[in-house]
Amino acid sequence: MKKVRVNITLDDDLSKFLKGFSLSQRLSMSELINQWALSLKRAQENQGMEIILSSPEFYESLLKTLEESRSGKMKWHGHEEVFGNE
Repeated sequence: MKKVRVNITLDDDLSKFLKGFSLSQRLSMSELINQWALSLKRAQENQGMEIILSSPEFYESLLKTLEESRSGKMKWHGHEEVFGNE
């Protein structure tokens, strides 16, 4: 997918938090914001999520994943780590 450059202005505290968080998750700021924006887009478009979330197994897995993410137990990988230099 084609990438475009976007300049944004953030509060200093928020910027420091995002930089620290992205560093701890081994993500670039761009990857972090892309993941957040894609998540927001999918939630807004509601791409069949009500069907997926109706599965008890998926719902339990989602709760476990959220807990691991929030507790810091989850290890995040950048795009290049997962897919290499495609």
